[in-house]
Amino acid sequence: MQINLQNNLRPKGAQSAFSLLEVLISVFVMAIIYTGLFSGVSTSFSLLQSTRENLRATQIMVSRLERLRLCAWSNDQLFNTNIVPTTFSDSFYPLGLNGATNSGTLYTGTMTVQTAPTMSPAATYGTNMALVTVTVTWNNGGNGTVSKHTRTMSTYVSKYGMQNYIYYH
Repeated sequence: MQINLQNNLRPKGAQSAFSLLEVLISVFVMAIIYTGLFSGVSTSFSLLQSTRENLRATQIMVSRLERLRLCAWSNDQLFNTNIVPTTFSDSFYPLGLNGATNSGTLYTGTMTVQTAPTMSPAATYGTNMALVTVTVTWNNGGNGTVSKHTRTMSTYVSKYGMQNYIYYH
């Protein structure tokens, strides 16, 4: 006959349970885990929003620069501020949910066209080139703080480039 001594030491009807200290320690560990989890998710959403804003700024700059490819140098279209505006504004995702108008993040930009830019190394065709620079600026207001962001992109446009063969206004 086998006797179980542990059951004999416990009074009849007593049940095994966690002590208060064990419960407090487990709650503390779970609080640390959940804080880390929610912090990671929050940081992921902030990073995703920042990446979207950077991508939209790049899209705006590339769009502005590609429009120049269609402007003719000979008709002074490239240097006409009515055709190539020096300032502009655009927004991120202007059409919100369910078709509601939502301006989203507002991007403001400047475009400069510099004729006969200083080229390094110097080139004999430098007088037939123009340096176009687009700068886009926007603010994001994440977490109650406003951060100003700026991106710049430049390209050269040639007097005898493909724009002379494609399109005239």
